[in-house]
Amino acid sequence: MKGVSSVVAKKTPKSNEADEPRDEPRYEALIDQLETIVDRIESGEIGLEESIKGYEEGIGLIKRARLILDRAEQRIVELNADEIDAES
Repeated sequence: MKGVSSVVAKKTPKSNEADEPRDEPRYEALIDQLETIVDRIESGEIGLEESIKGYEEGIGLIKRARLILDRAEQRIVELNADEIDAES
């Protein structure tokens, strides 16, 4: 599958599962769902209307995945700041 991981991120950050809301899918699950949608659209196995619905769903998945990545990045920034404060 081309492009999905580059749209969201090159690497999947490690995250602490305890910090993620229980009802929110994991980053990896979102990417798997996105890859399935893209594969179906690219294969031509679905029509135009279903492709558009899949595209719309994919955009939502990307937004949710980016939110998870943003939270992970914020945690890293906070951890680094705590480490610098501890060294001072």
